[in-house]
Amino acid sequence: MKIRSRKFDGRCAKHKRYNPAVDGRGAIRGGCARCNLLCEIWEASLKLNQLIRKFDPSHDDLKRPPSLKAPAADPRQLSLIAE
Repeated sequence: MKIRSRKFDGRCAKHKRYNPAVDGRGAIRGGCARCNLLCEIWEASLKLNQLIRKFDPSHDDLKRPPSLKAPAADPRQLSLIAE
């Protein structure tokens, strides 16, 4: 199974400074529906990460996949500085 990570930059139009990761549910003003949705999205992402770690404790989602290293200098490129 392949689950892709997705970056989501959501903000409430009324409460632009509300951040569910920092403020939590207690900072939602007047039962704002959009702020509640943002908080639900945040909680769902935390739950998903917990389930993935429970399924595979050795999974490291913070480690980047190894990338291919490019050669220091392209052998086809002629050097302008004589050695």
